[in-house]
Amino acid sequence: MFRQAYFFQDRWRPTDSLTLTLGVRYENFGTPMNSVSTAAWSGLFNIDPVTFDGPYRLPNKVQADNNNWSPMIGLAYSPTKTDGLLGKVFGIKRGVIRMGYGIGYDSFFNNIASNAQGSVPNVIATSFSSQVNAANPRGSGNLFSTIPTTARAPQPVDAQALSPGDMVNPYYQRWSAGFQRELPGNLLFDISHVGSQGVKLFINEQLNPTVPSSLRVIPATSTPILSSRLQPRLDALQGSRNIRTNGGGSSYHSLQTSLHRRFTDGLSGSVAYTWSRLIDNASDIFSTTGVNQTQNPTVPAMFAPGGLRFGRAVSLFDRTHRAAFTLVYDLPWFSHRRDLLGQTLGGWQFSTVTAFETGVPLNVTNGLDADGYDGTGDRPNFNPNGTPGVRAVPSSSSSTGYVNPDASNAPIDPATAMYIALPAQSGANPAPTGNLGRNTLRSPGIANFDVNVQKQFLLTERFRLELRTEFYNIFNHPQFGTPSVSPFSPAEQGISASVATSAAGRFLVPNFADGGGRVIRYQLKLRF
Repeated sequence: MFRQAYFFQDRWRPTDSLTLTLGVRYENFGTPMNSVSTAAWSGLFNIDPVTFDGPYRLPNKVQADNNNWSPMIGLAYSPTKTDGLLGKVFGIKRGVIRMGYGIGYDSFFNNIASNAQGSVPNVIATSFSSQVNAANPRGSGNLFSTIPTTARAPQPVDAQALSPGDMVNPYYQRWSAGFQRELPGNLLFDISHVGSQGVKLFINEQLNPTVPSSLRVIPATSTPILSSRLQPRLDALQGSRNIRTNGGGSSYHSLQTSLHRRFTDGLSGSVAYTWSRLIDNASDIFSTTGVNQTQNPTVPAMFAPGGLRFGRAVSLFDRTHRAAFTLVYDLPWFSHRRDLLGQTLGGWQFSTVTAFETGVPLNVTNGLDADGYDGTGDRPNFNPNGTPGVRAVPSSSSSTGYVNPDASNAPIDPATAMYIALPAQSGANPAPTGNLGRNTLRSPGIANFDVNVQKQFLLTERFRLELRTEFYNIFNHPQFGTPSVSPFSPAEQGISASVATSAAGRFLVPNFADGGGRVIRYQLKLRF
């Protein structure tokens, strides 16, 4: 791995306080596959059907990404007007307009290299089981003698978690334009539009998914291929190909406002409000349990149901509204006295952070593989006229064909349910998935109050003792999707949102999820 970065900038300062900043950064990130002999994904339909040889077993490299050109430009304008409309808006050196634009790049992270290093053909795994039965109640004897001394040859049906040879560093564009104004009373007001766009982001895609039999590609040969060589996948000669690609994308726009009071007379504070929207097609390359299921795409981009476009929706990290209030107050009484009165009543500080924000997006899934493509993250059918929160699950023993698991599996008319699960299909042809989009619900909103009380004892001119008590979520409000700050809290539990498989009484019920409970921490610090 190597990185080269060059940066130069030019600042132009003409009259009337106009500042123009130009910058260019060039970054060259060699991926870990450039420095490690490993394998890169070489595509499908490239296995010799007679010898079963192919690129799956050959070492390869990801090409170096050498074009990471990062232009940046910034502009600041503060006119010196004293009268007219501009004089009222800007004052004398009390208002400024700022704007900027830039492009930056993300580098690889270790998981990409470790996935490749632990995948075929770098690692060949062979498993053996110790058979416990009446003849061998303690298991098979001499088990270690069955362990091979040399690795077996890699097979095309072995699963691989690799990267394509043309994988590049994701990049983002960021821009902002805002107005800042100094107000009487040591106040500073700021309003800005802030946006960004993520391009070629890392995601995981199953590029050789399980598919119905009509879509499986089996090459024609003079000698029939043994069934043991075939997989129920798109390329029937190869196994799982869970590939790290550049298929992700995101878009963010926000209106950000704030009002700050500078620290004066022991008091400072701020009020901030953000109205935003974040859209993407896959929010995280790993499974996300903070709210419910994984945020990976469930349908590869090559397929007719829509692929990554079908998954484009509000991001897991979207918070439409967020308001935050901060306050820090150093109580002025007896703060510099070292007598009993000063040590008791002086040196106190009170601070608080209060936040209100929109709930976390919630992704309702079918829970059964309805379309026949890889995985059970299919969409259920959504009935806008159904009873909110009520689900209908297919059942051959029900008089209506559906049951409600939350009502002791009683038969239910699907027309009365809001969420209707589609049955798992095993036919030769693919079936349609449901009509519900991704991340269509939200968990309850968050109202959080953090409070800090601090007492400082003046021991000498040099030594001070600081006692601090921190109250996180002091009113113990449920905060679904925001786990507790305590390292001793239980493992985070999400809101169950699988129409077909959620336990009875738990479908879309947040009470069973981690609510980020109240935590109180004490801290004693000696400062010198």
